[in-house]
Amino acid sequence: MLSEQNLSLLKESAEHYGLNIAPGQLEKFSKYAELLTEWNEKINLTAIIDPEGIVIKHFSDSLSIMPLIPREAKTFIDIGTGAGFPGIPLKIMQDHLKVTLLDSLGKRVKFLNEVCEKLSLKGIESFHGRAEDYGTDKNYREKYDVASARAVASL
Repeated sequence: MLSEQNLSLLKESAEHYGLNIAPGQLEKFSKYAELLTEWNEKINLTAIIDPEGIVIKHFSDSLSIMPLIPREAKTFIDIGTGAGFPGIPLKIMQDHLKVTLLDSLGKRVKFLNEVCEKLSLKGIESFHGRAEDYGTDKNYREKYDVASARAVASL
């Protein structure tokens, strides 16, 4: 769980982007940080595991793109999501957004599924696969209003 200090840091960061985080959303971010730390002991999800680093480098950085997402956007794909950034934080903040998480490692997808279940997130799905494969699949190509690719290799 995140400390009050780290939760305040997250709120301040969100306010910087013109966002307000409700108490229930703060609880979800806190639980997400807890799951990230717990799972990171089993599988390598991230090198950033201290609570303040999680807030700044993962949560805040993820929220920084929210002002760029058009209000009318309904679907979002996070390519190479890794530990779920920025897809899961965006889903926490914008419940109406249908989010797809795509990652090339099955063990990370297991983590993502557990996070979504534990946080009771609906309208979010996780897939194991490579971007170049999904990019040529007519069921996925050009089917999203917004796409994100953070720290992925060139295709």
